[in-house]
Amino acid sequence: MNKIITVPFGWLIGFLYELTSNYGLAIIIFTFIVQLVLLPITAKSKKSMMKMSRIQPRVQEIQQKYANDKQKQNEAIQQLQKEEGATMGCGGCLWSLVPLLILIPLLQVIRDPIVYILGESADVATTIVKEIQKLDSSLFTGNSYYDQVIAAQAIPQYAEQIKAAIPNISAETLQGINFNFL
Repeated sequence: MNKIITVPFGWLIGFLYELTSNYGLAIIIFTFIVQLVLLPITAKSKKSMMKMSRIQPRVQEIQQKYANDKQKQNEAIQQLQKEEGATMGCGGCLWSLVPLLILIPLLQVIRDPIVYILGESADVATTIVKEIQKLDSSLFTGNSYYDQVIAAQAIPQYAEQIKAAIPNISAETLQGINFNFL
C-alpha cells in the first residue's frame, strides 16, 4: 500500500530534481504542487468549520434549553445544522488527516533519495551505503535512518570505488544529489 504513494512521489520529486538540479528546490516545488492539489479539500473543510463556529452560540442555547432531554437536543441541533448547511460529515475535520497521509510517504521518499530520486533498487542503495561506510565511516552518525541521504551526497566523491563495487550502476547515480540549497 505504501508503494502506491511513495513511487509517484519519488517520481515527481525526481522529475523536479532533474528540472531544477537542486534537492531543496525540488521539495519546495513539490510542496506547492501538493498544496494546490489539496486546496479544494482544505477550502471545503475550512468553510464547514466556519459555518459550525458561526452557529455555535445557537447550539449552546439549544443545549441549555434541552439540557434534560438529549434526544430532543440532538434533533434540534441536527435541524439547525441542516437549515444552516453546516454539517460535520465529509466537510469537517476528517479532511485534516489527508496531509498526514501525504506527509508519511513523503518522509520515506526524502530519507531514501537513492531509491526514489536516483531510481536505484533498494539492494543497490544498500551496497552504495555500505561501500561509502567502508571508505569513510566518519560521515555516518549512529542513526542509520538517514544513511541514504548522507551517502547520496558523498557518491561523487567515491564514484570510482562505487563503480568498481557495482559495475552496472548508471552514470546519473554516480553524480549523486545536489543538496546545496540555492
